[in-house]
Amino acid sequence: MITVRALVPALVLCGVLLQQPKNADAEEAVGALRVEGTRFVLPDADGTLLQGADLIGAELDLGDLGVVRVVAVERDPTARFDEVWMHTLELRQPGSMVFRGFCAPDTRGDQRVVVYPGYFDEQNHYIADAGRFSMSCASGVESKCLRWGYLPWRRAPNTGESLVPFFETCIHLARADYCGDNRPSTRDGTSIDIYDRVGVQQQTRGYPELGFEAGWNSRGAVCVHHTRIPENLSLDALPSHCPGLAEATVGAQCNEQLAGENGALLFNRSRHRAAL
Repeated sequence: MITVRALVPALVLCGVLLQQPKNADAEEAVGALRVEGTRFVLPDADGTLLQGADLIGAELDLGDLGVVRVVAVERDPTARFDEVWMHTLELRQPGSMVFRGFCAPDTRGDQRVVVYPGYFDEQNHYIADAGRFSMSCASGVESKCLRWGYLPWRRAPNTGESLVPFFETCIHLARADYCGDNRPSTRDGTSIDIYDRVGVQQQTRGYPELGFEAGWNSRGAVCVHHTRIPENLSLDALPSHCPGLAEATVGAQCNEQLAGENGALLFNRSRHRAAL
C-alpha cells in the first residue's frame, strides 16, 4: 500500500555547472553535465564518468531559481528497482548568500530529490530529451512513480513493452486526475494500492478496507468505481467533470475486468468514502 503525499510538479532544467567536483577539469566540465537514470553524470578530463557521491559539493546554476549544491547522494533501498538515487540538495536563491533545503519535508521529514532525464510537455506526455532534466521532491508524484518502478527508460519485466505510457499513467493515478487534464482531486496523505499486469507492481494482500477505485491509462481514468476523495470530486459529478468518461464506465459496474477491456494500464484500490 502506498501513501500519496503532495502534488509538487517536477522542475524542468538545463543545469550549468558552477563549481567542479574533485578531479573534474574545469574546461571539460562546463556544459557536459547530464542526467542518466536518476543520477547526475559528469565526464572528467580523461573520460572517466563522475556520478553519485563523486559530485558531492558540486554547484549547479539553475537560472532564476538560484544555485543548487549537491550535499548527499544515496541509493533508495525502498524503490522497486535498484537504480533510483536520492539527492539531498540545498538552494541558494538569487540575492542570497545562504543555502537552504531545496524541498519542503514530507510527512516523514524527507527533503530529498529525484532527478531524471527529460520532462513532461503541456499535454502531459513524457519527452525523453537527453539535453534536459527534471527534479522532483520526494513528496512529488513524479518522484513517487519513479520509485514505484515506472522508469520511462526501462521495459516492463513481464512483457518487454516500454514503461513510458505507464509512467505517464502513474502521474494521473497518483493525483486522482481522472480526466487526464492535470486537474488533481486527491488529498495529501491518502493511502492507495497501485498494481499492473506487466510485472512492476502487484496488488497488496490484505487491507480489506480498500476497494477497487479505477483503471487508468495515459489519458486518465478509463473506468471509475468510486472517487478517492468525494468531497473534492463526487462520483455523481464525474461524468460532467470528465466528458470522456461514459456513464457505463462510472459506478458499481466498473471493476478491474471492465477497466482492462477499456485499455487500462494501471489499476488501484482506495478506501470507499461516503461524501460528507
